Amino acid sequence: MISRVSVEALRPRWREFRLRFHLLNRNLLVRIALIIIAVEIVIAVVAPYIAPHRDSIYGIADPALKLLPPSWTYPFGTDELGRDIFSRVLYGTRISLGAGTVTVALSLLIGVPLGAIAGYRAGVIDDVIMRITDVFLSFPSLLMAIVIAAFLGPSLRNAIIACAISWWPWYTRIIRGSAISLRERQFVRAAHAIGTPGPKIVAGHILPNCIGPVIVQASLDFGSVVLILSALSFLGLGAQAPTPEWGLMINTSRNYFLTAWWYIIFPGLGIVITVLVFNLLGDGLREVLDPRTRKY
Repeated sequence: MISRVSVEALRPRWREFRLRFHLLNRNLLVRIALIIIAVEIVIAVVAPYIAPHRDSIYGIADPALKLLPPSWTYPFGTDELGRDIFSRVLYGTRISLGAGTVTVALSLLIGVPLGAIAGYRAGVIDDVIMRITDVFLSFPSLLMAIVIAAFLGPSLRNAIIACAISWWPWYTRIIRGSAISLRERQFVRAAHAIGTPGPKIVAGHILPNCIGPVIVQASLDFGSVVLILSALSFLGLGAQAPTPEWGLMINTSRNYFLTAWWYIIFPGLGIVITVLVFNLLGDGLREVLDPRTRKY
């Protein structure tokens, strides 16, 4: 049986969860964003099975069908090789969401531990980590990603690595700022006083209390990461043909913009919608996870 003490301890957490759910659910734009994100995730998972012309996904073409306008058979039209754009855009959702998720995860994996260590330990370790961070932050993220991707060579994998390397310093700064304020709290001082090892304090007390700002920032960054990865593919430094990646499709379609408007419109809409909904989600999560921005 669950003790009465345990039930009483869970009530504040349950009330906080209900409040957060209410704040997230009452925002119409956030609800729409969540629905669209859920639809995109489902499309990403089942894209190979629902694409009406699967042969078009990785480049099996029929030149006799090139640059056909949208129709019932080809809802988004066809490209210069006669491939179904609708099938390629669907599969591009899988590539863009997958690449964005891996990039953000790698950035968090690098930036979060470094920020927590810098904020908790301070002193020389903090100075070294933050000076390295400042060097990376002194360059625009897109410019650094372009340089690194060009050095590593054109491929989607290298574009993901380049984007992650240029993005991790933002998380380091966020976590460091939270860790500096947390290390003076009584529960952290108490853990230190009883001899708890530093790594255990960081993992058990610092990081769990920094997770809110990181979640908000990651959700806001996801759309930007998808945009940068598409930009790298557009420049020829990311995904390579015949991969149906949105940025690469836009790069190819610019040669046919005046005669086949549908070729550039639909991959572009995929990027625009993805960036927009993740920005809306980030704004909603900021209101939910940061009490200072709540509008009761």
